[in-house]
Amino acid sequence: MTILSSIFWLIVTLGVLVTFHELGHFWVARLFKVKVLRFCVGFGKPIWSRYDKQGTEIAVAPFPLGGYVKLLDVRDCDVSPEDYNQTYNHKPFWQKFSIMFAGPAFNFILAFLLYWMMFVVGKNDIRPTLAEPTKLMQQAGFQEKDQIKAIDGEEIRTWSDVSLHLITAGIDRRDIQVEVETASATRINRTLPLSAVPAHVAEEDLLKHIGLKVYQVPMPAVMGELNPEFPAAKAGIEAGDEIIAINDVPVTNWYEVVDEIAKIEKGPIRIDVIRKKETKTIMVPGLIPDPENNKRKVLGISAIQPAQQDIDYMRSLYFTLSYGPLESVPQAFKQMGKITSKSLEMMWKLLTGKASLKNLSGPITIAQVANDSAERGFSWYLSFLALVSLSLGIINLLPIPMLDGGQMLFLIIEKVKGAPLSEQFEIKAQMIGMFLLISLMSLAFYNDILRSVS
Repeated sequence: MTILSSIFWLIVTLGVLVTFHELGHFWVARLFKVKVLRFCVGFGKPIWSRYDKQGTEIAVAPFPLGGYVKLLDVRDCDVSPEDYNQTYNHKPFWQKFSIMFAGPAFNFILAFLLYWMMFVVGKNDIRPTLAEPTKLMQQAGFQEKDQIKAIDGEEIRTWSDVSLHLITAGIDRRDIQVEVETASATRINRTLPLSAVPAHVAEEDLLKHIGLKVYQVPMPAVMGELNPEFPAAKAGIEAGDEIIAINDVPVTNWYEVVDEIAKIEKGPIRIDVIRKKETKTIMVPGLIPDPENNKRKVLGISAIQPAQQDIDYMRSLYFTLSYGPLESVPQAFKQMGKITSKSLEMMWKLLTGKASLKNLSGPITIAQVANDSAERGFSWYLSFLALVSLSLGIINLLPIPMLDGGQMLFLIIEKVKGAPLSEQFEIKAQMIGMFLLISLMSLAFYNDILRSVS
């Protein structure tokens, strides 16, 4: 079911973004009276099509990883004299350039609208508060319940903001200034020496190496009441038992217990507990399907209720990030600027070899994150959709043949040269561009498979 829902949200995501992108080309082409032969969402032979009043074929193709707008062009077909004024080639430089730029521009417009809507609707989030830090963060003086307020002078509101700053600064091994609010409500600046992170530490392991931990309600691995019909109770685990190891893997709290159980595929399961100061080993035959959710399997254990003050503190960390309709306008622009800046910075790091190509993601990761965002709520999905729309706009401006940026580069060269580029040159450039795109897509797909397997 998760796979099907991921595929569904991938189709919805790409369908919306591709349609809006191609709508930019289509609308501006019509504005300059260029005849549009086909407006197609998806690649391949159309599975549905119809013609509008101006003779444009509106089509949907089976492969949703893109789309295109086919314009009347003397290089593609014979054009009658009465239609020549409607050809793309006949139009002046600035109109052709505008038609090419309109696709990415519409992605930027869509991203702004989505971020604006996200802020107006309100996005439920959690304040970036630390559990007891370890490793580098502990050495730098960070403490439990420190709430991150700013990094290098930029306001921090959510964990997403924290990750965005730490990853890019961590790749450069650049020390950063972190302003925190302590448990006693005092503002303090601390220096996080990312220059101390060894060069061999990969980006995906960076946060773990820093010792960053998200605050959670303290929950010891002590059992609460157990259902006698489930495997744990039947095997002999009792309320009050403290689990100290699962299949010989030590655990120190309830969260680690949950993580270890999630890794189990089949029994028997060896569970070591402390009962009345004595260590006992209990063998549980295995997990059973959860009667309330067949997607998962359970052991039938639950932890004791946390202290009420800890629950109240955790609840205080949840908030809704929202603004009024007018306030959301500058906030949407601010969010776009921040994401664009970090995206371009990351692209440059990939090109220069500072960042690993493992960071490239393809349709599988997009599908998984789209599904996860949709499950979190409408505003989370709006945020995700805006991020991908912004990324699509930026990527399409790259000067690579086959992309809008490549076509715009050709137009600039033609303008400087004072004559059209040769057809042979354009064909060779398009082949190179296609090779680059296929290579990048193949690498991204390979990364997706590796992530899924691991």
